[in-house]
Parts: sequence; structure tokens; C-alpha cells
Amino acid sequence: MRVRSASGDRVRRLGKHSRPRTLRYVAAFAAAFALAVAPAASAKPKSSRSSTPITAPKPDSPLILVVSIKKQRVRVFDADGQIAISRISSGRPGFSTPTGVFTILEKNVTHRSNIYSGASMPFMERVTWSGIALHAGVVPGFRASHGCVRLPYSFARRLYGLTKIGNRVVIAYDDPTPVAFTSPKLFKPLPLDDATALKMGSEKRSRVAVNDKVDGPTSDALEELPLLIGISPALARAVADMPRDPQRRPTTRAEADQILHDKLASLQAALKTAQADVTSAQTRNDEANKDFATAKDKLQSAEKGIEPLRAAVKSVESKQQQAIRAFEEYMKATAAADTKPEVSPEREIALENAVLDATRAADASRKDAAISELNFAEVQARYSAAKAARDAAADAVRDAQTNVLSAQRALADANKEARLRSKPISVFVSLRAQRIYVRQGFEPVLEAPIAINAMPGPVGTHVFTAMRYAANPNTFDWRLTSAQTPSPSRAFLDELRKRQGRDASSGSEPINVRMAQAALSTFTIPDDILAMITERARPGASLIVSDRELPQNENGSGTEFVVLTK
Repeated sequence: MRVRSASGDRVRRLGKHSRPRTLRYVAAFAAAFALAVAPAASAKPKSSRSSTPITAPKPDSPLILVVSIKKQRVRVFDADGQIAISRISSGRPGFSTPTGVFTILEKNVTHRSNIYSGASMPFMERVTWSGIALHAGVVPGFRASHGCVRLPYSFARRLYGLTKIGNRVVIAYDDPTPVAFTSPKLFKPLPLDDATALKMGSEKRSRVAVNDKVDGPTSDALEELPLLIGISPALARAVADMPRDPQRRPTTRAEADQILHDKLASLQAALKTAQADVTSAQTRNDEANKDFATAKDKLQSAEKGIEPLRAAVKSVESKQQQAIRAFEEYMKATAAADTKPEVSPEREIALENAVLDATRAADASRKDAAISELNFAEVQARYSAAKAARDAAADAVRDAQTNVLSAQRALADANKEARLRSKPISVFVSLRAQRIYVRQGFEPVLEAPIAINAMPGPVGTHVFTAMRYAANPNTFDWRLTSAQTPSPSRAFLDELRKRQGRDASSGSEPINVRMAQAALSTFTIPDDILAMITERARPGASLIVSDRELPQNENGSGTEFVVLTK
């Protein structure tokens, strides 16, 4: 007979004389495999005995999740070490779980797959936008998923409550453990404050004029700078209160926080002022519209009143012109027939009187109309002024509204900057591409070429995570997690010995540590980029160094870095 798994694959052909124990073994295997490929929601298995209770992580400590394909387990680390461990089920053959460096991109308690027929993925924690995630599901003890990392249900639920978007996830074939790591090549944070910077920021004494008494000619202060003035606490406070150059970078974390706080406060005040200006401009605009409406009504009324006067002026002026033409025609006729007896002096006088009467009537009408025209001109002037005031008020409202939009955008940008500054900064150096990438809060900050010194062989992929401030608050407590450590060649070991000034094959340090040190030695971050990184660096910051490039299909918008090692 043939026994098939739930996916339809033939497991084994059994003859009629097969032993019962073999039959039971195959049947049990088929049942287990059927469970493995069933949707995760089909059962909520009990917690595995290989899972340990999750210890509460150290407050504000970043978490590092390390998934081992070889050992089929996940371990969770905080600043003090491992806090949880659980068995997993990764991708089965043909659906291998990708290995590399990831971050938690998205979380959803009740997610369903949009690839595999809406399969339930409880407590989903996405690590790639192409469909790889950690989630609760059936964990049969072997690789059985479509590429995701399945977790026991109870463990997935508790882990979901601890992790945050942005937590680091390293998926490796082996089982790397984050180890303490120090190197001058790793970036440092800004000093905590001025006092800390003065006390711990330099190994040498500050070479500025001081009030200390100089006891001998070998005094550091005397060697570097004569005692020009003394720096008293009052002077130090006065200098601190001086206006700060807005282009100058902050020198301490306290100053950086204060700058951001002041910027937000200033922009909030500017927005309130702009909003008040809009209210005031709208009030003036309403008043201007009312004045314009009144002036318009008065102009229309004045136009109605002045039209009859203008018509009367036209009428009397017309009569005046008629009288003048009649007199002129009479005088022309008289000049042509001055010897004729029908020329009458009385006619001439009558025509002259008609002209005089018409002229007086026209003058009187124009006088009356002139007074009305003056009044009408005043009404027109008031109308024009009201119209100009209305238009100016409308422009002021638009300008005030534009200022509000600008202030809102500036405040939104500052709030976004503040949110980003609160997120861990992540730096990726691709030794192959010879480029440095900086992202914060999944947002690109910078990308630039960087000079790389070649190594005689691959160095792998290494993640350096700033877990917390060290005992010296001007440094970080770093952890190294090697996502991939290639086997070193003899030439590589010789180069390590040459660079590190000792026998690199002595085994005094694990090979991944030596390779991580070698990877760091191949480049130097440019000063301007390092200054920007230093200003933004907080616990949770990370540096990824790899001899691989970023896969473009996995590192789009809304992603920190996905560095694939397989």
C-alpha cells in the first residue's frame, strides 16, 4: 500500500509482509507530517518542554532574536544575556527560511497569510515584506513551514508582548551567540553632558587657561596656553547662555535633546501664532467684507440719485446749444441780407435772450450736478477703498493660512525628526559595494561611497549592537552577533596576523571575533558622516558590516536593512 502525507507526497511503499512495527512507524510519521503542513490555527499546541519561561528584559534594552536553522531553536537576548529559548520549525525543503540580518517590520495578533489561502498566523512578527515572519504554529520537531519561523503558541504570545518593531532578528544556519565586543572603530555616543564630557571625554587634561596654580615649568596648561584669563563658574554659565550657532552640531546628548526640545517648542509657538494670525485675519476679512457691502450699497444708491441730474444737465445743455445755433443762424442770415427790410432787431434781441436764458439754466443745472458729482465721487472713493481693503484682507487670510500650513509642515517634520531620533540608528557598510547606508526608524538618512581596503578572502556578515551605555557613559556596551562566518583561508589568517600584530591562528579569540575585527579594519567612516551618526546614536544603534550587498527587492520603503547570507 502507499501512505501519503497531507500534501500528497508518497512516503513509502509497503508490502503485505511488512512488519507491523514498520507500519506503525510510517503511519505515525505520516500523521506527524500532516500536522506539520496543516494551518497554524488548526491547533494550539502546549508549550514545548524545550521552551523556557521568558525572563523580563532589562528596561529600555534592545532585544536580539537569534534563530538557528541547524538547532531549530530561537534564543532571545537583552543587555544582560539570554532571557528566553524555544524550539521552532523553519522552512521545509523547497521553502527554505532565508538566513541573514533582519528586523521586526510589522506585528499583528491575528494575521492571515495572503499567499497561502489565508492561513492563520497568530502573533505574526514580520521580518521581510516578501512574506517571512515569526508566528505561532505547529512545531512538529522538524522543518515544516513554507519559509516562516513557527513558534509554539504560548511562547509566540509571550514573545509578542516583549518585542518592538525594529528589534533585531538574526537567522543563521548555526547558532551564533551575541558576545561582548570592543573596538575603537565602533562609533560612540555624544557625551552625556558638559560635566561628563569634561570629566571623561578626554584622557588628557583640558589645555585651556584655568585658575589652577602653576607649580613648575612642565605644567600642561603652561605648555599649551598662557594663563590669559581664568574660567570661573559665573563665566562658564555666561558662555553657556550665549546664543548658539544654529549650524553648529550639539556637543552633548543633553544639548542635542535641548536643541530638539527648543525646536519643537519654537515651532509649536510659531504654529499657535500663525493660527492666531488666521483668526485675526478672518475677523478683519469679515469686517472688510461688511464695509465693502455697505460701500457698494451706497454707491448703487448714489448712482441711482445722480442719473436724473446728469440727464437734466444733458437736457439743458442741449437746449443751450439749440439756442446758440438759432442765434448763429439768424446772425448769418442778417449778414447776408443786411439791406433787406425784413431784418428785425426785435428778433435778434429775442434770440440773444434765449441764449442767455438757456446758458443760465445750463449753468444752474451744472452747478447742482457738480455738487452731486462731488458727493458721488466721495461715495466712489469709499467704495474703491472698501474694495481694496476687502481684497487686502482676503490676501491676508490666504497668507495667514499659507503660514499655518507651513508651520504645520515644519512642526510635522520636526515631530517626525523627533520620532526618528527616538528610534535606533542603523548603519550598514557593504564591503563589496563599497558603500555606507544609514537609516533610522526605517527611513533613509544617508547613502554614500566609502573607501574599502581589500581583504584576502570573505569576512562574512557581522552585526554590532549598542545594548546600553557602558560604565563610561560616553561609550556603548556593544554586542557582536555574527550572522555568517566563512571558513578562513591561510592567506586570510596571515593577513589577520599582520594586521593585528599577533598570531591570528592562536585561537585566543573565536574566528568570528577576529573576522569582525578584520572587517572593521577595512574602512574608516568619514568624519562628517561619523559626526551625524554620533549625534543620533542611542542604545539600540547598530552597525552591520558585510561582504555582501543589499538585495534591492527586500530593502524598499518601510525597511531597515535586510542582509541575506544565503
